[in-house]
Amino acid sequence: MITQPFKAAGAFLRAFPLVFSSELRLFILAPLLANFLLVGLLYLVAFSYFQSLMDFVMGYLPDWVSFLNWLLYLIFGAIISAVLFYSFSVGVNILAAPFMAFLAEKVEEKETGKTFDEGLTASVLIAIIGRSLQRECQKILYFLPRFILLLLLSFIPLVNVIAPVLLLLFSAWMLSLQYMDYAFDNNKVKFHDMRMTLRSKPLLCWTFGGIVMVCLTIPLFNLFVMPIAVVAATLLWISVFRSQHGDFSSLLDRTNGSF
Repeated sequence: MITQPFKAAGAFLRAFPLVFSSELRLFILAPLLANFLLVGLLYLVAFSYFQSLMDFVMGYLPDWVSFLNWLLYLIFGAIISAVLFYSFSVGVNILAAPFMAFLAEKVEEKETGKTFDEGLTASVLIAIIGRSLQRECQKILYFLPRFILLLLLSFIPLVNVIAPVLLLLFSAWMLSLQYMDYAFDNNKVKFHDMRMTLRSKPLLCWTFGGIVMVCLTIPLFNLFVMPIAVVAATLLWISVFRSQHGDFSSLLDRTNGSF
């Protein structure tokens, strides 16, 4: 278990030369355009409304708790950060899902020599978009009740001190689920089975999600985070997880998952 964080960090280091290689360039341009639009919009909304939200909340608090302003800023900052990170991840990945699925596929082909018998055709794209939307709905249904519970904990005295830490850990876990999903889905691993597999290596997942989270806060570099994270996640699938599920993808029709 102690080596799991090093495996996650090593996957990102190995992802850099791959993500900028000529054969993968096609699958990088479309999500980059989506990144430009969504990053600008999310940061604009977040920065413009954060202070107004804090002023609104502070207006309902008695003067004698004003010394806790720093704690409220920390709690609400963590909550907004979690929402921002997950909204960014969901929004961009829905738009770029077909390209990221093919990116994960091409990385697996390049690293293992396995061939997926598909081209980038309209029918394949439609099938992948449908499956990607289904997976995103599964993630949202998984995310919402847990996020609401953590949000409620933020308002319980004493417990709210650890709420920001729990939110950050949960955000890292969700980012790990988000980017690991492409390689798992390409190989027909069900969402529940993927969660159980990732849960067996928590330090790896938290490290992976934490690296993504930190990278998303770096201006300009955050525009490249999504393809880098997908490549790194695919490398982890190959080196860590694939042996647990076998390698049956070559026997499957990727558009419907049947033998």
